[in-house]
Amino acid sequence: MNLSTHRSISRRLFLASTGGALLAACGSSNDTSAPQDATESSAASNGDASNSDGDDFALIRYFADPSITAGLDRRLALGVADIDGTLRPDGPDELRAGLLDENGDLIVEVVGQRRTESVALPYYEFRVDVAEPALYTLRVDVDGGRADASFTVIEAGALPFPGPGDRLEPFDTPTTTDARGVDPICTREPGCPFHGVTLTEALALGKPVVYLIGTPAFCQTGTCGPILELLMEVSGDFDDMTFLHSEVFTDNTATTTAPAVDASGLTFEPAMFLVGADGVVVERLDVVVDVSELRERIALIA
Repeated sequence: MNLSTHRSISRRLFLASTGGALLAACGSSNDTSAPQDATESSAASNGDASNSDGDDFALIRYFADPSITAGLDRRLALGVADIDGTLRPDGPDELRAGLLDENGDLIVEVVGQRRTESVALPYYEFRVDVAEPALYTLRVDVDGGRADASFTVIEAGALPFPGPGDRLEPFDTPTTTDARGVDPICTREPGCPFHGVTLTEALALGKPVVYLIGTPAFCQTGTCGPILELLMEVSGDFDDMTFLHSEVFTDNTATTTAPAVDASGLTFEPAMFLVGADGVVVERLDVVVDVSELRERIALIA
């Protein structure tokens, strides 16, 4: 769903298939179907999602495009759905895929790990090395069927929001002692414990920082609330780092984006920045993450 606010925040996911992608809004956390406002499937708009006589399926792209910069170990989170967009609740523990260049030539084969632990939307986590800015495609074959998910890779530093290798700029986020015009500072009930210091103060400590921008009460992908809950669950395992949360809207009308969103440059949410002690982003986890991947990635900056 697009929100016509000071900054347009997208809670959209990409239903990708052979020949293109259909952008559509995601359903609620209780709904295992893809986007409720999609009036046509990816097959209807792009042709059959399969290049064989096998079981047709589609890929749900859990990231905006463009949102990936050139570099090593870039994260691609993808869901597997029926051709009508209905997410498949089950699947193999791993998916093999081919990373193709813009000419359709195979660069390398990669393996996606299925992530399902304490997460509303099961997904596959792929890690790819994309050295050059270009249009790439991840081609997945399942049970004789085939689907492609294309994505754009751009130069480092070219996105309006930070990613791996970029410095996270200080910003005075709302705290329990100074809401800075945001009310409530946390839409979780009761509020989360991640509002004790500002982002500016956290970065000045010279310790790793985990910074989540998301809104539990108003997230229609059904992921923002669970991500905050998972962050609260794992935070106790990491002592020498600071955890922060900022809301997306200034108040409960959910009509005006909060200053923290504008400062970050984000055009989607939720997003979590994992920042090293030097203030440089090591990882950005977009839209969906399960508790096992969350622990693994936070451990990298501990």
